[in-house]
Amino acid sequence: MTMAKVQDGQVVEVGLPENLKALTIRQLNSQGWVKVVGDPKPSDETAPGHHWTYGESWRVENGVVYGEWSETKRPQPYSSWSWADGEGWVPPVAKPDGDHAWDEDSQEWIPEPTE
Repeated sequence: MTMAKVQDGQVVEVGLPENLKALTIRQLNSQGWVKVVGDPKPSDETAPGHHWTYGESWRVENGVVYGEWSETKRPQPYSSWSWADGEGWVPPVAKPDGDHAWDEDSQEWIPEPTE
């Protein structure tokens, strides 16, 4: 469970510090820590190369903290891959049919072992 520290109705910290993890919920609540509750994840498809992430902006309602879902660009998977609008991150070599894994050292697709 994720916790957030609330002071004067505002979220000042998200994520419980290690030194507080042994405390009970009641002890944490008395120090201003409350549960972070997730709104349902959007069901809309994201643009190619994007995904839904949960986090800021934070809001406090009824003694719990809610975050906000936003569509964000996925991290670059390999340094050799480049961004293409409408496609996302693309490798320098097209992926062949079948099960392959990208090898960054050789910058080629390697067939996955079959069992």
